[in-house]
Order: sequence, then structure tokens, then C-alpha cells
Amino acid sequence: VTSAYGDYNESGNAGANINFPQRQSFHYQVITQWGEKELEAAGLARVDWANRLNLASVLTLNKYQNKTYFFGVANLQNYGLLNDPSLSAAIVPTTKVATGTGWANATANEVLNDIAKLFQQLQTQANGLVDRETPMVLAISPASDAAGLTKVSEFNVSVADRLKKLYPNMEVRTAPEYTTASGELVQLIVPELEGQRTATCAFTEKLRAHPIIVELSSFKQKKSQGTWGTVIFRPFLIAQMLGV
Repeated sequence: VTSAYGDYNESGNAGANINFPQRQSFHYQVITQWGEKELEAAGLARVDWANRLNLASVLTLNKYQNKTYFFGVANLQNYGLLNDPSLSAAIVPTTKVATGTGWANATANEVLNDIAKLFQQLQTQANGLVDRETPMVLAISPASDAAGLTKVSEFNVSVADRLKKLYPNMEVRTAPEYTTASGELVQLIVPELEGQRTATCAFTEKLRAHPIIVELSSFKQKKSQGTWGTVIFRPFLIAQMLGV
């Protein structure tokens, strides 16, 4: 709080709030193995088989890690960006709600109106701390991106172009996870406000390569990682719309 200035006045102070969400980590692993003749046969075809297996194991781990960032881990206090219980309930779009066709059969103006409705919801949740100039991320599925943001108005201007003028600091990010069993989901996220992050994708350990075990005529290796899911510190800066 502030106080009136005075040469000998020592009142007025500022502090900070710290939030420690409770989460449970989850550790997981993958094992690769290869044999001597297997390596030799692949080598004749000029295939670096051991390296291919190594790349496949890392990709498998990272795909699962990415999945936990969206959905967390079942039966643990480990949540993702799409299912954290602290998130506000998703609002419904105005566009084509009666027919359930969403943006697929909407006009460019109808798509823009849905995004404007989502932005207004975000403003309400943030109690007016967010405006059109605030850096934001519009997170949607590739299907919604194609069905909605490529729409062209009667003046030959796309929704994507109009968004850049209406919300100059808005980025559009796509991920297939936004196509859910309940319909197409859209999130409008303020990544940071007043110097504090809204959420973070957290991990305990990113790729531990365990020792290579030498067998009689083969080899094997374990790799492991750990995840906390997505930890959301300020859920009021994430607004959701389901059914576009």
C-alpha cells in the first residue's frame, strides 16, 4: 500500500504472494535392446540401427511427456493444461450451437464473434487487468484453425488477418489435443501478467540415460523421465470455449 509522502514518513510497503500448488510426480521408462547380428544386418544396408533405436526411445518418452502436459496422469494429483480442476468452466460458442456444426459452417464474422466472446470472458475473469494489447495465446486444434481462422469475409479478409488488427499481440498455437471427445476446445491464455507466469510445464527429470547392459550377444538400455504435468499458478488467466 502507498501512503502520503513526507520527508520523515516511513509508512507504505509492498509485498508479494507465493502460491505452492500440490502435485504428485510420475516417473516412467522405456527400454531399447539390440543384438550383434541385428546390428550387422542393418549395417550392410547402411542403417545406423543402434542410433535409430536411441532416437525412437527419446521420441517415445517426449511424446508421453507432451501428453502429460495436456492431460496429466490419471489417479494422481497430476494435471494437464486441459483438465486441471482449477480451470474455469468452458463457455459455449454462439456460432451454430443449435446445429452443433461449430466453425465448419460459420461465417468469418461468426468466428470473430466467438473469439470476441472468449476474450470478454477472459477480461471478466481477470477483473479488467487484460486488454486487447495484452500478449495472449489462442490455443486451438489444427481442425479449428483450418475451419475457422482461414474463413474469408465478403471483403476478402481472413479471420486470421482481422485478429492481428483487433488483438495485435495475440499468437495462434495449434495442437491436436484440442480436438476432444466433447468437441473442439479453444483456450485463450495470458502467459504472463505483471511479471508472474500463468502456468508452466514441469518435469522432475528430462531424459536419464541409464547404463548400457552388455549381454552374451546383445545389448539393452533403459531411459527414464519424470513429469509434474502442467502446473497452473493463475487459472483466472485462462478462458475456455467448447464446441466451436
